[in-house]
Amino acid sequence: MDVMTLLRHQAEMAHQEVLDAIEGVTEPKAWATLPAREDDYLHTDGSVQSLVLHIATGKVLHGSVAFRNTEIRWRDLADRLDTFEPSWEASVAYLREAQEYWMGCWAHVTAEDLGTEVLHFRGRLWPIWKVIRMITHHDSYHAGQIVTSRYMTGDSNTPPPSTAEDIRNCCQDLPSW
Repeated sequence: MDVMTLLRHQAEMAHQEVLDAIEGVTEPKAWATLPAREDDYLHTDGSVQSLVLHIATGKVLHGSVAFRNTEIRWRDLADRLDTFEPSWEASVAYLREAQEYWMGCWAHVTAEDLGTEVLHFRGRLWPIWKVIRMITHHDSYHAGQIVTSRYMTGDSNTPPPSTAEDIRNCCQDLPSW
């Protein structure tokens, strides 16, 4: 197996870990949150829905910035989430769409390209291999958080705080805003 086939296979496997982690999750389960310590920030409120949207927006933004000349910016992601939050069903659909976008963003990459530096959303340069590795690891990492959250929480009839607003609050000073 060549290195690009391996990287694509690993990316798809990590995405499948996320899909497996959310299998059978209902909207009330997706909305439940674990209590957070005030001094910690997990990039989300800890609900399954917020983690799924964090994963999806990360894929879109990294793909856009690194491989597509920032065709989609943080503010675009926030605006998009406004169109469907807090729907769990729409969040899962967006996760699947984000995976397709992510995989398409680096479909042209060859093994010879892996050392080429591309822009990271914070404005620094990263080699392509590191961007791909980070998103693959990101999926697996958050799949574990989702499994933990879903087994440690009950159901909630209250939607989690808006991920779109979290993006607006935390990302507006970034070069990719």
